[in-house]
Amino acid sequence: MLRVLFLYIPIWLVLVNPVLLQSKTTKDTIERSLLPKHGDIGLFPKRPDSELYSFKVGGFYRFFGTMNHHHLPFIQNDGVLPDTAIPRSIFIGDDSQLPNLLLNFSGRPSDKTAWGFDLFVFQFLDGNLGSSYGGRQVKDRDRPPIHQPLSGVRLASNLGLLLGINMYGDFTTELGVWNIKTGGIHWTSISDLTLSAFTGYNRFILFERNPWDPISVRATNRYQSYYSQGNINQDTRWGERAFVGTIIEGKSLPANTQMKLLYGKTELNGGFLSIPNLSYGGQIRKNINNGFLSFNTFNNRTFIDSLNRQSIGFNMATLEAQYLWSNGIELKAEAGVGRYFSPVHMLPWGEAINLKIHFKEKKFKVPTEFHYYRVSPQVINNNAIFWNTAIVEARANDIPAGSIGSGAVLAPFASALTPIGAFTNNRHGLNINSQIKYQQFKFSAANGIGSELQAYTNTISYTHPVNQLTRSRFWRWDFPVNVGPYNRYNVLFRDVYQKVNIQGPPIIKHFNTMELQAKYHGKVLMRDFYAFLLNRYSSVQDFLSPVTVFNENAFLRHYSNELECYYSIRDYFILGVYTGYERIIGNYETEVDLRSRRPRNQEGWGLGIGVDYDLDKNTTLYLRHRWYGFEDRSFNKDRYKGTESMIELKFNF
Repeated sequence: MLRVLFLYIPIWLVLVNPVLLQSKTTKDTIERSLLPKHGDIGLFPKRPDSELYSFKVGGFYRFFGTMNHHHLPFIQNDGVLPDTAIPRSIFIGDDSQLPNLLLNFSGRPSDKTAWGFDLFVFQFLDGNLGSSYGGRQVKDRDRPPIHQPLSGVRLASNLGLLLGINMYGDFTTELGVWNIKTGGIHWTSISDLTLSAFTGYNRFILFERNPWDPISVRATNRYQSYYSQGNINQDTRWGERAFVGTIIEGKSLPANTQMKLLYGKTELNGGFLSIPNLSYGGQIRKNINNGFLSFNTFNNRTFIDSLNRQSIGFNMATLEAQYLWSNGIELKAEAGVGRYFSPVHMLPWGEAINLKIHFKEKKFKVPTEFHYYRVSPQVINNNAIFWNTAIVEARANDIPAGSIGSGAVLAPFASALTPIGAFTNNRHGLNINSQIKYQQFKFSAANGIGSELQAYTNTISYTHPVNQLTRSRFWRWDFPVNVGPYNRYNVLFRDVYQKVNIQGPPIIKHFNTMELQAKYHGKVLMRDFYAFLLNRYSSVQDFLSPVTVFNENAFLRHYSNELECYYSIRDYFILGVYTGYERIIGNYETEVDLRSRRPRNQEGWGLGIGVDYDLDKNTTLYLRHRWYGFEDRSFNKDRYKGTESMIELKFNF
């Protein structure tokens, strides 16, 4: 009886106390009134001071393993003594600097302020990682024995801070709502030409997951989302750039305006440097009905001598507008100027234009978008969506290519073949995107035309969509340049590109790209069936053409076709298959092999089968097996053939 009475004393006090019933105090005041005047006296439960409003821990665990079997010797480094890939290899973990275990800690000291940080765990096993990863790998002979677990070098040494400690808070004032972020790394953007990441038009293949792809409630949700919405769920990094420093954002400001200020550095400008360097910029935006107007800017300066007299960097400033008319026509326009400076280059200001006119689906039977761009060769900003292909940039360090922090990652991509929506400086062009729906089919098509503004180089660079990720895993941990057969491969993050040279002096080149995509969703034996087809056809030539050139007049022709199908045997069990084929052909105005006397004639193919299996809530198992092959019929050393098996187990908590 006493226990019941004591349980209801707090409720009784609230109900009968007229002061509490009439008072307009806050929740905190009411809670304080229920405490005795002397906190250590009475039968009330003791309450510690609420220093933390809340505290949460979340994250994910991801087991990832690959097994490769090379049926043909593949030359990884073509030197005096060529280094060939290991015929059979088993690799546990992800060599893309992505952790096996990620823990996110977050707290909220008050309703206006919060903090958070990420903790990661790598398992390096016995990999020969070198100095790039700080010697944190643990060899078998150094691990503690079972009977002395606290001796030796323990795996806890592979525990580290990933993004640093982030502080952020929202504050409501008479002038508006302010958000402040500082410390660690924050993912943010300003505009396409100042600070942003390329997102494209959602034309990609789903067969191999990205490490950051989230887990759906049901295995079929991933493919249903791609069919119905045109994309899949992405995390906070999608379309954003990593920024270290301080970010101040103001919203609901007077005159219906908002602003953003950034001061710090990005991963491409000073992220690994100890010498003085800084990136700064921001945005002032005026919101209007159905659109906005804004001024954007982003800048960088990095000193390269101990006296801080010499520096490299860039300046970028644009005006941006977006407006949607009632008839379904939307305008997105951004234009501005930029420049690049270094001890070697002191370039004048150049123009940059990015214009899109979109005829929306709700008002037009065939929704279409027209995209025009023009970026001067003087405009260099590696933090925007366009690439630098014009000027060899100065480097602020001498870290060798392939190592973390190397400035070689900013080396030009030469005259690059790019997907629709991506573009480079020293180029202007027009893209047309359209899509239609017919019964259970969805079709989208795009045609891109581009031309260089000045003749800077006689080199063309291109990637291989088929077996793209498999090829990138031929080189583990590092991102080397000038490797592979004939030393013409360059390894990027989850991608590889190679170069081909045009004979003679540099000339102005013209580019064409066509992309065709088809999606299908139907029922087979009362179960969901999805099919996705993606075709790309590109060419580079010395004349302007309205469409891709399919004959020998093109310096380079690049074709790829990929088809993937997914069948829902059960809601928790998905069977998938993949097939891909690509052709890259050069004409006799490009470099030829010394033995065969013929130009590039490359052919690649891939076949795959896979399973998605939901083991439990927030836990999914992914299995993939791929047969692959590639051959350059003119350059006989550039070939490979083999199989790759992958297993991924991921769960969120």
